Amino acid sequence: MRRTWIACAFAWSALTAGAHGGEDHGAAATAPIQVGLAPRAAAQTDDFELVMVLTGAQASGAPVLTLYLDRFATNVPVAGATVEVESGAFKAMAKQVEPGVYTVAGAAFAKPGRYPLTVSVQTDEGADLLEASLQHEAHQAAAPASDSVWRKWRGWAFGTVLVLVIAGWAWRRRSPGISSIKG
Repeated sequence: MRRTWIACAFAWSALTAGAHGGEDHGAAATAPIQVGLAPRAAAQTDDFELVMVLTGAQASGAPVLTLYLDRFATNVPVAGATVEVESGAFKAMAKQVEPGVYTVAGAAFAKPGRYPLTVSVQTDEGADLLEASLQHEAHQAAAPASDSVWRKWRGWAFGTVLVLVIAGWAWRRRSPGISSIKG
């Protein structure tokens, strides 16, 4: 009986030993998945700082390129500017939605790819050209949380079940059967 329990303990510890504490024990390396990070680009000149974010490209809605335009020296939003966006054959005037925030229909940037952008900014104080490159990559969906939890605990679950099966088998061999008890 004692040997059975020792065998159970060894089986359980061997089955539950796995990767832990940042150790991969030979697991295949996977590329990091960026989920929820919209394609973006940034540009700056002596006068302006511009950040562009493409939203809605992965969703069923219409993609929108949002431009955040600030003064470079003071980080104050630039309101009331005339902003024009060009990329290849695409050319559109941006619409101000709030001070320093402009939008353009982004259907031209919906497909994964690299889009060189030229943004013309004209204010009462002057004009400037900003150049940037929008990199839109196809993102993979993240593995469901339940899948990663199962992978983490499956060794423990299998080891526990194995120990219980072996213990049950040992207990059954040790205990007299009900049919042998006469009363």
